[in-house]
Amino acid sequence: RETAEESVFRDVLEILTSTSGAIEQSCKDSCGLADLETYLLLTAECFRCLRNACVECAKNQHVIRNLGLISTSVHLIKLLHGIQIKEESLLIALRCSLQFLGNIAAGNGDSQNSIWKCAFPDLFLTCLTYSDEKIVTYCCMVLFTCLNSERAGELLDPGNLPVALHVLRVYKEQLDSEWSFLIVTEHLLKCPELVKALYAKLSNQERVTLLELMMVKVSDKNSVTSEEMNVFVRHADFLAVCFQEKCGAVLKLTAAADAEDE
Repeated sequence: RETAEESVFRDVLEILTSTSGAIEQSCKDSCGLADLETYLLLTAECFRCLRNACVECAKNQHVIRNLGLISTSVHLIKLLHGIQIKEESLLIALRCSLQFLGNIAAGNGDSQNSIWKCAFPDLFLTCLTYSDEKIVTYCCMVLFTCLNSERAGELLDPGNLPVALHVLRVYKEQLDSEWSFLIVTEHLLKCPELVKALYAKLSNQERVTLLELMMVKVSDKNSVTSEEMNVFVRHADFLAVCFQEKCGAVLKLTAAADAEDE
């Protein structure tokens, strides 16, 4: 892996670029759908090659990123998402592509920046709602790897907030999803304004899930710093106000009902 020449990755780039064009043409031409399976298999193999090349290898991460393979991959992922067929080869290609993005981002700030620039928020909005559980999981992996405090703040934008909402819903639906759990506990809960914005958009059941995650985080005292504890105090103050407002509304409704009975 460490001895791979740049020419190898140039060849992979050429294959993915030509395959991308072929897939687009196949989707436009119904007669070309017969060849689509071959293109999807080839795409998956290319992403497997890139995925494996990036594992704990900063040199390959650097070369692959500088060749522009991140933007090429993001474009191809969006293209694959638009294909209206139910084939295992399509799912495998998408899974491998997201695994590649996760591996090239691991421990590499420059790659994380490139992915964020190319993929946020569209790719995450697309893949977090995909019907395949593995694709959703790998998407969460990429998102967690790229997130930091500054980027978590970007989720406050109304157009980006659905990304955070989808992550919470992924956790609610897939309780064994470690990546969605980490995104919420290590990033989303550290931003009080984001929690407020999320809370306003959640259903009552989803709010319960959010509260449960807060409790899990707070109960692990070894992983909570004094600064983070101050953030959770702010969460508690916000939730107390919400509770008082809801109780007040219930009391008003009850009083009105009693008055009508009289």
